[in-house]
Parts: sequence; structure tokens; C-alpha cells
Amino acid sequence: MIIRKRSVYLIVITLVLFIIVHFIYNLFNHHRQFQFHKPPPHVIFPKDFNPSIDKSLFLEESQTIHIGYNSRDSLSGTTTFHSYEFSVFNSKKFVNSDFEQCGLLESKNTISINKPIDMKVSLFKILSKLLYDMKDDEYLKELQPFIIPELLIQLKLNIIDKFWYRFSGSAIWLDQYQVFFMISRIIYSPKGIKNQPVLSLTYAQIYDKNWNEIHGKLVVPSNNLNKQQQQQESFKDLTFPCFLRIPFFHDYDQTSGKYYGPEDPRLTLVNVNGYEEPLIIFNSYNRKFIDADDDEDIGLGKEIKFFRSMYMCYPWKFQLDKSNVEGISTQEYNDHIYNKIIEFKIKKYETSFSNQKNWTPFISSSDKSKIKFVYRWTNLDILSCDLTTGFCEFEYKMNKTLSPKNKVGPLRGGTQLVNLSDIIPDKSILLPTREIFVGFARTHLDDCGCGKTMYRPNLVILVKDIIDDQIYYKVSHISPSLSFDIPIPGWSEPDDLCYDLNILIPYSISKWDISSLKKIESNYKVKDELILTLTISDETIHKLNIRGLFQSILNLNDNSLFKIPSSNPKLPSSSKSTDSHLKYLGYNNDNLMCALKGSDEFCFNYGQSFYEKHPNLKNKKKKTKKKPKDRDLSRYVKTLNEYLYNMVFQNR
Repeated sequence: MIIRKRSVYLIVITLVLFIIVHFIYNLFNHHRQFQFHKPPPHVIFPKDFNPSIDKSLFLEESQTIHIGYNSRDSLSGTTTFHSYEFSVFNSKKFVNSDFEQCGLLESKNTISINKPIDMKVSLFKILSKLLYDMKDDEYLKELQPFIIPELLIQLKLNIIDKFWYRFSGSAIWLDQYQVFFMISRIIYSPKGIKNQPVLSLTYAQIYDKNWNEIHGKLVVPSNNLNKQQQQQESFKDLTFPCFLRIPFFHDYDQTSGKYYGPEDPRLTLVNVNGYEEPLIIFNSYNRKFIDADDDEDIGLGKEIKFFRSMYMCYPWKFQLDKSNVEGISTQEYNDHIYNKIIEFKIKKYETSFSNQKNWTPFISSSDKSKIKFVYRWTNLDILSCDLTTGFCEFEYKMNKTLSPKNKVGPLRGGTQLVNLSDIIPDKSILLPTREIFVGFARTHLDDCGCGKTMYRPNLVILVKDIIDDQIYYKVSHISPSLSFDIPIPGWSEPDDLCYDLNILIPYSISKWDISSLKKIESNYKVKDELILTLTISDETIHKLNIRGLFQSILNLNDNSLFKIPSSNPKLPSSSKSTDSHLKYLGYNNDNLMCALKGSDEFCFNYGQSFYEKHPNLKNKKKKTKKKPKDRDLSRYVKTLNEYLYNMVFQNR
């Protein structure tokens, strides 16, 4: 009798599961609300595309060929600029971390900025397209257990924005194509809580020079996955916009506290194979099989460990399988095609770190086969990593006894650093043994006077000097927190700026043009404009135009960077390169400590100003409040329950 009951139970459970799967399959495959079958209207080839290659191989019906995109659309957004003043701390004097002497390092500078433009997109359209493509796309099919049938219901009720978020926008100018290439992070939170996502995807778009989005294809140099074909040149057409096929480890049954997918994606340009191509730097959760520690010496086995590691992705290249994130090769993914990724591994510390993130990338002109990273700003550490293998070693350490395992401090991440030699038209102002890199790091401050945590950009100038084959790096200049006059809504409550987090994060320098550099008597007159992308409150992507930043760098009052009249650059000497000597030449943390003190004061004053206007919010307890009933979410829960009921009992 017991055996019969168990058999009946098994049959019933099997039938119920079959009905559920069958219902979801039909619901998914018969979803025809959105149609996206038309080919994109534009096909864009690089300016130096080989004329012997037949362009028609990349064309479909009614498509327009572009050899580098020639935009006819007008400029998108505002062009009104206003002055913005900020401080910079130099490294010319050694003040031995005495905050009272920070004024000796400080100078005031002025740039012009416009009102930032929100790079909005329709998440409804993006996810409708994802749903449409999921039927045939093996990469997107991997996501089904995470988002189906919930996504269908969210689209039906038009409540996508309550569960999906787009932010972390990074863009770079592709000169060969005359387009901006932008990536952003789109996350899914089943609970509708922004900082509790289970899935993170990388969304890619292209824009013309005036920031109008292009729906089209780029014909790009790529690798050939078919090893039997030995082509000299291999090109592939990539359709935009799209979700990049970045591989990542995931487990549908383990989602609590797990963040699957690429996080904090940032762009830079590299030239490894004779052409410029974008490179994405990101961190991602992954699985590894590590040799187990066998105390009894019976024989080493393997144990599973999980890591958050740093990776690079070549979006124009591809790989089969994703064993480099799964830890092993599995038959399930052996024939799946992904974007090519390579894990960064620090020599002698390959499996020592469970969590790696917030590296700041830059490229040195002296070795383009490597990518450099600021691993740590305070007590400066510089990593040099091979662009082919991903193996890294420390090229410079201010404090040689400091372990890489030590905390990196509040200054971290930010944009890539731009090598000024790549953008300056007159190289004669540069010292022959020096490279100068400029970008925006970010300060992460906890309990500084406004909410739990505040993030703000900091201008940073990194100097590399080579003296008698010895490499020296220093942070020559750094600003305290910058607001750029951008209003920031509260992270969880828009009207309460200091309730939880207060976030403005820089992600990329998309382009920096120096259109004019003229010497007038003993001074230089410059016209330059920089485009910066930022994220506000982990919800938006904005772009900000900055004019006169290079002019302000030339005008820095310590005159220590360039080979110009009245300059006085301090260079290290290989014969006196002791730590005690170098600290007097700026190889210390003085200006960083002053900048962090200024950032802390910025946060405190920001909070004071807010609470003066809203005194009733100052002593509000930081606890979860009972929110008013959300009718949309109530409809969502009700509809989801109806679907589940129909699946099990009515098969409708």
C-alpha cells in the first residue's frame, strides 16, 4: 500500500511538473507582442577597411554602408556652460601628514561644465527585445530560470522599472568608426530592492559624435573560432544595441546573497594586434577547483571555492565554452559562444584573494602589450598585466613591505586614466622620460556626516618617470570630492539625501579633445573639452562635458609637470633613490591625506546644509519604514499567483 501511494505521488508530481514546464514553454514561445525581426539600417566599416574584402558579405536588405559613420543628426542635449571652481593638492612639498599644512599644497582651479545629460533608455523595450531573442539565443536561454515567467508578467503590467535597473555607464570614442561605444550594467532584482540583485548583464550601444543612438552593425576585426581556417584577416559584424555575451558562473538554486554576472564594467582602448579595440574591465563571481589541504598526506584532492575576481573582456573576440568561470569544462556549455574573457592573476597571489575589485586601468606608451592598474592609491601600488595571458606583477610599490591583502583605503576605482601623450598635439611640452595620466578616482566615505556612505569623484594626476631604467610613480595632484554642481537624489528615498547612500560615481572619460594648443609669450593657451560619464544613485547614466581641464592642469601653480617656461619638475635620482629621499620629491601620501580630509569636510558640510533645510530628518532612525501599499506590486503578485494557479490546475 505504501509503495502504491508513493508511486501515485511520483506520477502526480511528474504530471504537475510537466504541466508547469509545458505552460511556460507555450507562454514563452507564443509571446508575440513585440516584433524585432527587421535588420538594423546601418552597417559601419572601419575607415581603413581592406578594399579587397567584399563588403556585401556583411549586408542584408535595405542597409546603408558607412566607412566611418558620418552623422547628419544635430547635437543631443544642452550646450550651456558655467564656471566650476575646485581645489587641487600637489606633491611639491613634504608636510609629513600634518593636516595643518595642507594649505601649502593647495591651489584653486576653474573649469567650465554643462548641465549633465541623462542618457535614458527604455528598459521596457530593451527587455522586450531580450525576451524576443531568448527563443533562439543560447546565451540568453541560460537566463530563463532566473527571469521566466516573471519577466512576462512584468512586461504585461508595465512594471519593469520596479525590478530592473540600468547604471554604471562607460563609453569610449572609436575613431575608426566615428562612434561612441557605450556599455552599461542592467541588473535584475526579483525583490525590487536595488542592492539585492541576482543577475547583472552588460548592455552595449553605439552613438554618433552628437550622441544620437545608432541602430546598426559594426564590422570589426575578430578572431576565428574555426582553427582549420587560417585567414589572414577575420571580420565579424556585431549588431547594436545588444547584450554582450560575457560568460559568468551561475547557479539557479543558489541565489540568496549571490550576485551573478559582470559587475562594474569599465572601458579603455588597447592596441595589441595593430588596431585599436575596446577592452572591458570588470569583476565577477566565479568558481574554482583548488587543491585541498590534506593534513594526513593521503593524497591531494580538489575542493570548490568561490571568488570575486577581476577580468578583461575583448568584446570583438569570442571563445567556446566558459570553463574559465565555471572551474571545469562542462558538456552543457561546450558549444556555446561567448565573448572572450581573461582573468587577471597576480603573481604569487593567484588564489589568495576571495574578493578583488576597483582597479583603475591605464595604458603606458612604452609597453602597449600590457595594461597597468592602480591597485592602491594610498601607499601607491601599480600592477602591470599582460593583455594576452592576464598574468600580473607589481611594477611599483611605494611601501614595499605592505601586503596586497591589506585594505586599499577609501580612494579607489573610478574612470580609466588618460595618457596625455595620446591627446596633446605638441609633444615638445612633455619630458622625454615622463608619462602623465589623468582621470577621476572616487572616494568611498562611511558615516562622514551624510547617510551611511557617500561616493564622489576626485580628479587625479598620476606621473610615471623612468630614470636609469628605474620606474617611479607618484600621485602628483589630487582634488577633494567634486560635486560638479549635480543634484543627487537620495539612494532609497529621493527626498532624503542623507538617509542611506549618497552616490555620484565617475565611470569613463569617453573622449578628450585638445583642439588648440598655442604658445603666447611664456604661456600656453588651450582649447580642450572632455566628456565624462557618471552614475547617480545607482539608477542613471549621465554624461558631463568639461571644458578647460587641460588648461587648468597647465596652469597649476607648482609648475612641476611639463617642460615649459617657469617649470620646475622634480625628478628622482637613481643614486639617491632611498625612501627618505623620495618622500621629499612627492613620493608620499601627503596630498592624498589632504584630499581625503577635504572629501570628509565636503561630506560633513553637505550633510549640515541638508539638515539645516530639513531639521525634522536629522534624527530620523535608520530603520526600514512601513511603506504605503504599492498598487502595481500588488497587481504583480496577484497576476503571478494566477499564472501559477493556471499552470498547476487549469493548464491555460
